[in-house]
Amino acid sequence: MADLPTVEPIRPGERILALDVLRGFAMLGVLIAYCLWNLGTAPPESFSRTDKALDEVAGFVIDGKFYTILAFLFGLGFSIQLDRTPGDASVVPVYCRRLAALALIGLAHAFLLRNGDILLPYALTGFLLIPFRRTSDSLLFIGAGVALLVPYIAEMIWQASGLPFPQRPHLEGAPYLVENAAWVRYWYETALFSWPTNLTLFLIGLYAGRRRLLTGLSADPHKLAAMALAGLLAGTIFYLVRSQLLESGSGGPVQRATAGMLFTFHCWGMSSAYVAALLLLLRVPGGAKALSPLAAIGRLALTNYLLQPVVIVPLCLIFGWFNRFTPTNSLLLALAVFALIQLPFSLLWLRRFQFGPAEWVWRRMTYGRTIPLKLAAADYAPV
Repeated sequence: MADLPTVEPIRPGERILALDVLRGFAMLGVLIAYCLWNLGTAPPESFSRTDKALDEVAGFVIDGKFYTILAFLFGLGFSIQLDRTPGDASVVPVYCRRLAALALIGLAHAFLLRNGDILLPYALTGFLLIPFRRTSDSLLFIGAGVALLVPYIAEMIWQASGLPFPQRPHLEGAPYLVENAAWVRYWYETALFSWPTNLTLFLIGLYAGRRRLLTGLSADPHKLAAMALAGLLAGTIFYLVRSQLLESGSGGPVQRATAGMLFTFHCWGMSSAYVAALLLLLRVPGGAKALSPLAAIGRLALTNYLLQPVVIVPLCLIFGWFNRFTPTNSLLLALAVFALIQLPFSLLWLRRFQFGPAEWVWRRMTYGRTIPLKLAAADYAPV
């Protein structure tokens, strides 16, 4: 691959603390969601009262919120790349190579490690950002709105066509890789019903980066507090309305579409509250220092995302844990992996290196040349 000398990776001193903290927080949430819903749960009738309470709380607090933050940050990151490059002649080839490399990593990750990989969907959907890179804000919002509606319209058309809907795999007892391959096939057969929402969030993130919205919000604690309260209130209302709809409705396509939209807005409200709360914490004395461990996780976001199943899957295979998880032991496993493995690893690694190992491979594939991994002497500092 030809070198692209006009574009360089971000150095440690150029990183934005708030974005790294948000990524780190999102990675913790993704880990908890992975342990709760991707490893196979025990029969609900075996749940204790604590398990049932945790299950309810997790649906409200965890489900969908952290992938929302990551997708938003993906689009915001694209806006940063646009700002750092001299023109389309540099940014588009680098961005395409970056996505192609991420797609390859995601494909291997999906088949070998995680049921529910997001890397390949993000990479392939990310190519659709390219036509929007210089468009007006109005077109960004039109594109985001269309992408938001596509899954629901597609499902209604599919239902009306009479074609059988792809069924979730039921391969309990099958070899791990066989079961994973079946899930990969299912996720990609149903991509039209989930991936377009990523584009909606990418475009919103692109707009936020273009208008420096996070910078403006971070400077105004009153706006941050209002955003946190409004997001929590909106998220709660959408959640309760959706729950009532599902309990009283007929289960038809219109009801499912409405419930899906309400859940999306619920996730957006809660995610906005989380982001605002973290930005507020960064403003208080000692807040940046207290949240710096999350920033370390965020700087190694790709490495930590891959590390989650690298640690957990072998344990599940060795001890036969798959399909036996309750909400309580799922949460305990997630917190143990985060506190005992990911956090110490990230902090120690960043004392000597400027990128995580997976981030370094990604950059090597993107730029087509060796990228220095070790910190330069001037960059050495406690994380």
